[in-house]
Amino acid sequence: FVTGATGFIGRHLVARLLRRGGTVFVLVRRGSLGKLEALRAEWGEAAARVVAVEGDLGAPGLGVGAADLARLRGRVDHLFHLGAVYDLAASSADLEAANVGGTREVLGFAGQVGAGCLHLVSSIAAAGLYDGVF
Repeated sequence: FVTGATGFIGRHLVARLLRRGGTVFVLVRRGSLGKLEALRAEWGEAAARVVAVEGDLGAPGLGVGAADLARLRGRVDHLFHLGAVYDLAASSADLEAANVGGTREVLGFAGQVGAGCLHLVSSIAAAGLYDGVF
């Protein structure tokens, strides 16, 4: 299961997961379904194994419906959380809702579906406006 599958890193991760076989479930906002369809062309025949799960990082339970939750329960070996708002010009409230709140929702979702392993992928944006050296 992948959040952020239509983003730069996510699309490459999905391609690599598809090479391993199996089904890849991806969380996708309704407004990003077109992006997902365009990516299917890049992924070729293996894209038939990508299953879109409509939802939103900012929504309780990721906005995933009861039927999808039931379908996913016990079927998620790995949950890759890449979804985030990376625009540092976005408001603090929007960044916190998507990035902090979204991660909180992913943790709850992982428990609901019984995910075997959660992989959190973040970026330098996790540092916020920190001026120092890491």
